[in-house]
This record gives sequence, C-alpha cells and structure tokens, in this order.
Amino acid sequence: MYDALDTYSLLDKLDTPIFVLKVTDFEKQNFDLVYANDANIKACGVDLKKFIGMDLRTHFPGIYEVGLAEKYLESIESQKVLEVGEVIYGDENVNKNAYVGKATPLSEDTVMITYKDISALKEAEQKLLHQNRVLKEKNKSLEEFAYITSHDLQEPLNTISSFVEILFITYDERMDDNCRQILKYISTSTARLRNMIKSVLEYSRLGTKKEKKDIDCNRLIQEIRDDFKKLLETKEVNLQINHLPMINGSESEMRMLFQNLISNAIKYQKADSIPEVTVNVKDSHDGFWVFSVKDNGIGIAEGNRNKIFRMFHRLHLQDEYQGVGIGLANCQKIVQSHKGKIWVESEENQGSTFYFTIPY
Repeated sequence: MYDALDTYSLLDKLDTPIFVLKVTDFEKQNFDLVYANDANIKACGVDLKKFIGMDLRTHFPGIYEVGLAEKYLESIESQKVLEVGEVIYGDENVNKNAYVGKATPLSEDTVMITYKDISALKEAEQKLLHQNRVLKEKNKSLEEFAYITSHDLQEPLNTISSFVEILFITYDERMDDNCRQILKYISTSTARLRNMIKSVLEYSRLGTKKEKKDIDCNRLIQEIRDDFKKLLETKEVNLQINHLPMINGSESEMRMLFQNLISNAIKYQKADSIPEVTVNVKDSHDGFWVFSVKDNGIGIAEGNRNKIFRMFHRLHLQDEYQGVGIGLANCQKIVQSHKGKIWVESEENQGSTFYFTIPY
C-alpha cells in the first residue's frame, strides 16, 4: 500500500492526465476508479478525483459504448502496454472531444490510463484537408482556364498566319522589300506567341494526374542522348553521363527536366566554345538524391540566379539565344511536384551547375 501511495503522489505532480482503474468483475468488464490526478480537470473538463471508489460503468457509460473498457481489460489480461487509439468521446460528465490514450497494466487487476485531448490537432487536420480540396479545385479550374484560353487565343493567331500566307502567295510580286519585311515580322511574332501559349498550357499541366513509377535514369538519359544525336554532333558536344540511380516519379516530366537542363547547357555557350556537359548525382544521406548538370557556358550573374526560374523571364535577346523563357520554370515545377528543390551555382563566363533533389 505504501508503494502505491508513493507512486500516486508522484503522478499527482505530472501534467499528463492519468487515472487508474481496478477490475471488480472480469466477466462483466466492471471497473472502479481508484486514482486520478489533477491534470484530468484541464484535459477532459472534470475532476475525476470526485469519482474515486465509484463504478466506471455507472458514471461513464460512454467509455463502454466506444469500446475503451474492452481495451483496458485486454491490457490487464495480456499484461502489455496497449495503445487504445483515437476516439471521439463525451458524456454528461466529460467534454466531448477527440482523445488518444494508452493503457498500462500495473498489476493483475489494475490498469493506468494516460490520454490527451487532440481536438485542436484534429480540427487543424480537417482545415488542412479542406484547404487541400479547395487548392485542388482551383488548380483544376486553372488548368481548364489555361486550356480554354490557349485554344481561344490560338484561333485568331491561326487566322493572322493564314492571311499573311495568303498575302505572300497572292501579292508577292507587287510587294516591295519593306512590305515583305513587315509581313515576316508579323509571321515571326505570331509563331513566337503561339509557342508561348503552348508553353503556358504545358506548364499548367505539370504535376497533375501523372502516373509515377520506377525510372531508370541511365536509360532515360541514353534516350535523350539519342534524341539529341544530331545536335550533339553538330555542336561537337562533350556530354559525360555518370552512373545514375533508379528513382520514382513521372517519366515524361523527368524526361522534360533532363532535356531542358541539358539543352540549356548546350545552348548558352560562347560562339566559339565547344560545350562540355556533365550529368552527375550524389547521395545526400538524408533521403534525397542530388542531381547536377554542369556546363562550361556563359554563366549567370549572381543577381539573376533566382530570376531565371520565373515564367517568360529571359536574360538575353531573342536573336542571341532563341527560346520562350519557360524551360526553367517548368523544371522548377517538375522538381517541386516530386517533393524536391532546384537551384543553380554559377559565375559569369565560368559556366553553371544546376542542382535538383529527388527523394529516394
């Protein structure tokens, strides 16, 4: 008895809500409350000490209705600590809230119950789930808007292109050089705008409804090398690929990611330079592969290293380096949809190394 009293005096000092039950009838699963500390007042809104010596079933029938009494008895009979799980519980004595508890056997007929109110956590989870549903709906609406808008915008562009072609075919002999140049500007601008619209639509679809599977990055890069065969030969590119791991992700998006980074490494070079591109990977030892694409190109000024990941942000004129300015924005969205991050280390005229992480 002294040991029990001594133990209970220690439990009184804890902030964790605790009560102890003693079995009075194993067959009927009847218990008496034999101990409770003050922390129960804050946790469940009632001073359980007032019920010491009283029958559990009579005063807290809800415990039986949610199956907790059965768990308490199981802990005693097995003499094992038992997680009783999450329950929504409340009655005329106890505030109705979400609780999670644990049953710890103290003897052959007594069990100690510890628990905590997790209502705030469950409420936060519900809010987060709601926000995720709203976000998914907005993303779906955005994708639909991008599709409809791109379709509607391309119609007048097609009309403009058709009329320019008609003018060239019908009135070519009557045009002077100035007129031909103006029509060429119209045609080129129309084609560039069409590519931008196509890029917006492509960007809006990244990270949505893509089947993820195991991907052999070595096979993927070899296929990209085959696709780039003519470009690699024409530019005399020295493309070095180190051994790469298997990853889990969207194969089409990972292909786009590597293609964009490798093609940029080849594109952004000085006119007389022979491109040298190296694709490598290392283990971060914290659950991620760290991939890198290194080049010997023109480099990126420090002030522009974050800007390059913005949509349609270009650092160079169209006649210097062609492109829409969405490739790296696509790369960032792909990496983020795979729970990773992307960044660049670079110095002007010293080349660049793009890094991105993908979980194991």
